[in-house]
Amino acid sequence: MQDAAYDSLLKSVRQALHASIARVLEADFPKTADIEPELLAHHLTGAGEAAAAIPYWQKAGHLAIKRQALQEAIAHLNRGMEILGTLPPSSARDHQEVDLRTPLGMAWLAYKGWSAPEVRTNLHPALDLAKSLERHDALLPIYYGLWSAVITNGRLVESLTRATEMLATAESIGDSNLLVVAHQMMCVTYCWLGDLIQTRAHGAQVMALYRGDQHRHLVDLMSIDPSSMAALYRSISAWMLGYPDQAREIHEISLADARRRNHPFDLGYSLTTGWVLELCGEFSVLLTRTEESEVLGRVHRLPIIELIAQTIKGLALVRAGRNDEGVPRLRDRLKAWQAQGNEAAMPYWRAVLAEGLAMSGDIEESLVQIARPGWEERLHLAEILRLKGWMLSLQGDLDGAAQSYQSSLAWAREQQAKSWELAYRDEPRALVAKPRAGQ
Repeated sequence: MQDAAYDSLLKSVRQALHASIARVLEADFPKTADIEPELLAHHLTGAGEAAAAIPYWQKAGHLAIKRQALQEAIAHLNRGMEILGTLPPSSARDHQEVDLRTPLGMAWLAYKGWSAPEVRTNLHPALDLAKSLERHDALLPIYYGLWSAVITNGRLVESLTRATEMLATAESIGDSNLLVVAHQMMCVTYCWLGDLIQTRAHGAQVMALYRGDQHRHLVDLMSIDPSSMAALYRSISAWMLGYPDQAREIHEISLADARRRNHPFDLGYSLTTGWVLELCGEFSVLLTRTEESEVLGRVHRLPIIELIAQTIKGLALVRAGRNDEGVPRLRDRLKAWQAQGNEAAMPYWRAVLAEGLAMSGDIEESLVQIARPGWEERLHLAEILRLKGWMLSLQGDLDGAAQSYQSSLAWAREQQAKSWELAYRDEPRALVAKPRAGQ
């Protein structure tokens, strides 16, 4: 009945009523703008006051992102974009587009994952506008979001270019926030490229520059605290370089910090990506934490956190020798992961799946992806080659197995990955052995 009565009004009358309500809210209920800006945005939009409504849609989106109500945030920011399209071209309009597109891209990133196409379609135009307007304040989430999209898609060389560009920009303008995140991006990219020394160097820069009181707000922009993401790759590189105790300590300190921040996405990420536990052979601890992360993702409607948790759970089950449970789970989750355009970590995850199946087909596919121009994901290459050697030994191809083992050792030595070298250096002589990471 209310809708019917509303639709029966003349457009001019409806606009006048909306304008009147908006004026009353602004004059008599000033807190509305702070706690319920979408209400003011709705009435100003209904009043035909587009320019006045857009900042409130933007603010409503920001508030929804902060409390991780991502679908709500996307709806508010999309509404602002729709209204923006009715305004004539101007510098002010361009500034508003940056302020809408940037959080919209980041909301999609947190909701659907780093490789979601909506991330790119919003952040690419935002980057061009931010550069033309010299909006240095908007660059951090834009650079981070676009870097995330390409690295998750597996395009590591391009991701290094984006990270290097952001680092140069940060150094040129002396922005502390940009510097922290740029070094975090360099740390992650170099880790996937298999350069453990550069990973450790940039990770150390993150920790040297990071100040909790100064940079903790970044989690609201990125959904992940930069220290959380850097800690994952610092811990992995520490283990591979031969410092397992240090690796475990880095992870536990980072997880404790994430629990104190209690940001749902950041905590879910920190729980799920404790991959150093897999390297250390602590599969039961990793399984417990992936289950906690899965629940967190479900409660807070964060499907990408659920997906990562389920994937790592399958990985841990296979590594723990529970193939009946782990193989179908991991196979199913890898299909879902890849269907969203995610390719990062796929060579290793496919290799672990192949281990569970004791077949070599997925190993060859992993090696093809690693060699693909512009991709070159070599973080786990030594382990993938070791698994190939083990599978060849099962097939009776001892010469082929020995060659794969030797290639694994050669790459481990090039990486200075002492843990890989120590774990697997005897395998060419003991071709039927299959020691697990962490043993």
